[in-house]
Amino acid sequence: MRRVICFGLLVLLIVVSLSSCTAIKKTYSVDLIVKTTNSEFWASVYDGAKAAGAEYNIDLRFLGPSKEEDHHVQVSIIKQSIQQNPDAIILAASDYHLIAEPVEIAVESKIPVILVDSGVNSDKWTSFVSTDNYKAGEVLAQEIEKRVGGSAEIVVISFVKNSLPSLERTAGFSDYINDKTEMKIVEIVYCDSDIDKAEQLTVEILQKYPEVQVIAGLNAQSATGAARALEKLERSDIFLAGIDCTVEEADYMEQGILDVAVLQNPYLMGYFSVETAYNVLTGKRVERNIHTEVYVIDKENMFSEEYLRLIFPFY
Repeated sequence: MRRVICFGLLVLLIVVSLSSCTAIKKTYSVDLIVKTTNSEFWASVYDGAKAAGAEYNIDLRFLGPSKEEDHHVQVSIIKQSIQQNPDAIILAASDYHLIAEPVEIAVESKIPVILVDSGVNSDKWTSFVSTDNYKAGEVLAQEIEKRVGGSAEIVVISFVKNSLPSLERTAGFSDYINDKTEMKIVEIVYCDSDIDKAEQLTVEILQKYPEVQVIAGLNAQSATGAARALEKLERSDIFLAGIDCTVEEADYMEQGILDVAVLQNPYLMGYFSVETAYNVLTGKRVERNIHTEVYVIDKENMFSEEYLRLIFPFY
């Protein structure tokens, strides 16, 4: 009898142990679909996502077009992902309107969608991890007011016209300049997140508006293209402000060509998006909107410990 009881207890312990191991080792498949895989910003998002994936046992695929303006390519990638039936999709939508339908198709297919960085014209997503992009545009405008002020004329180089971050940053920037300063925005142009196009636009801007004093680049490619043009034209008289700061931009900041930048935290966006996907898949409550902070840097503080990892991904 004692042997039977001991054997029964042993079997029970083995079953419990195996059940626990199975719960711990369960792997979830998640597709991270970004605007473009050829970008320092999205590489940093992916680094954060991989760190969370390792912690939460997520099998992560990193997908996206080669160019940010290839909206229809992103639609195809999302639809292919849906056919593969991952446990969840994390999506940075390249177009606010166009990407809404594939998001709804994913949700109808019982695949939860977590948005990162960029939203869509649909409310079917589960959670949205992003910078407060309206605030980022507003903070950039405040820095220009503090550092230039007066009745300065400003040209804004934004990026993809119908992406939500572009819309929100442009709105935040424009609202602050128009409502709270004497400065004037003379034109807003769009570079489609193409550095070469941003450079050419800057050359054209300075020909069209010889009195312009400030250029505001609303993402890394916008500001980088503008900086390249200003360096070639030897226009040290133009105040250049940007959102994001790549390694190349940091070099321009050291030279005094890029005067101020508002930093996002793409690494944390990637980490939080995967963590949120895990929480959704394990039945935990998640916030509808999760915002990461923005930080202001210039030549004086760019090498501070707290900003180095945001600028230099290899640090």
